[in-house]
Amino acid sequence: MRKLRPVILLVLIVLGGGTFWLLSGRQPIEEGRCCLVRKKAPRDSQLMAPAFQLLQPCVARPDSVRDLPAGFDRPAYYEIKSGDRHIPLVVNLSETPSLCIDTKGDGVLSQERCFVATRIRETKASNSSWRFGPISLAPRDAPPGADAGFYVNCFRVDRPASLTTYPAFVKVGRLRLDGQTYRVAVVDGDCDGRFHSILSLPLDGMWRFPGSDVFAIDLNRNGKFEISLHLSGRSEVMPLGHLVRFEDGYYAIDIAADGKSLALSKTEPRFGTLLIEPNDTTVEMRMWSDAADQHLARAQRWPLPMGKYMAIYAVLEKKDASGDVWSFTSDVSSAFARLGPLNFFVIEPEQTTRVRVGPPLVVTADVRQVGTGTVEISPIITGCGGEHYQADFRRNWRRPSERLFKIVDEKGTVLVADKFQYG
Repeated sequence: MRKLRPVILLVLIVLGGGTFWLLSGRQPIEEGRCCLVRKKAPRDSQLMAPAFQLLQPCVARPDSVRDLPAGFDRPAYYEIKSGDRHIPLVVNLSETPSLCIDTKGDGVLSQERCFVATRIRETKASNSSWRFGPISLAPRDAPPGADAGFYVNCFRVDRPASLTTYPAFVKVGRLRLDGQTYRVAVVDGDCDGRFHSILSLPLDGMWRFPGSDVFAIDLNRNGKFEISLHLSGRSEVMPLGHLVRFEDGYYAIDIAADGKSLALSKTEPRFGTLLIEPNDTTVEMRMWSDAADQHLARAQRWPLPMGKYMAIYAVLEKKDASGDVWSFTSDVSSAFARLGPLNFFVIEPEQTTRVRVGPPLVVTADVRQVGTGTVEISPIITGCGGEHYQADFRRNWRRPSERLFKIVDEKGTVLVADKFQYG
């Protein structure tokens, strides 16, 4: 028994030290601030939705590219936006493609690291694709562990085609607001290895790719970060702005550039007013902003923090002389915003920004050949501000039966009489 005492004592010391290490290593949950830890990015999470970039092949070799790595005999050229820079990237199309990116900014790609692709399968039902990375474009003076990194996906190697980027890691933490604990996250959405890129409006490309970093807060505390691009309530995932709306107030967002900490502090922003005209029209909207992400309930006038705004989804309602309510939903079939003056507007402090949308409405036809001997005809409803609405409008919140149409020739002879179909 005496011989076992030293062993027992040693075990107790180790267990006690381990327990102390676990307790001391766990970060306390603080009011309004937290440390962030790096985790592998969950590819299928809604948190990642605004953090992609779409890269289209360049028509010609960029002037800044001075040479290529050995063996790049089938090059496809691209430019990736990283912060405020456009960086050349080249993919060598082969059975096993490889990628090189100008991290030094000198155009000498022969001295850069080459990334060999890995074959991956997106889903059980989809085709496989090629993945490069993780790739780092963090500044050379960035502290260790600050870089988030990103992957590049290539979907075909027979010819130059679109690439997509997506983050390799996210930064997550927990903080307390008004006595409740919330999970928060930030994502490097613009591939620069830092966490400081505010949404810049107006966008010069597809609205689904905001090209900024991403902020998220689990408002309903269900353990998930849920994005809303329509009118299903507040979105928990948003392009990074200066503020986040919480309950009935606003909090300023302060993220360390290296992504190691985050703080939310109650603030009183300066407000202006958004006014929808004409006065018999109301709108409900989802909006992105460099000020604060917004879901505006059905109304005609709203106070908003000063900043730049972009509507990504809207429902317009108007009552006619008979008292019937007509509802028109914005066209979401395009990758480009089609909301006329709501695509981009500015709210100035103590000023009213007037936006005219809705009637009079003009109906035209979009005619496209979709196959040999087959033509697709889709009605387009355009408002007075140039905004587009879906054809399945509602009357008193009910969808009418399919609309009739006719195709006639120059002499007025009816060639086709049929009905549009939903779907």
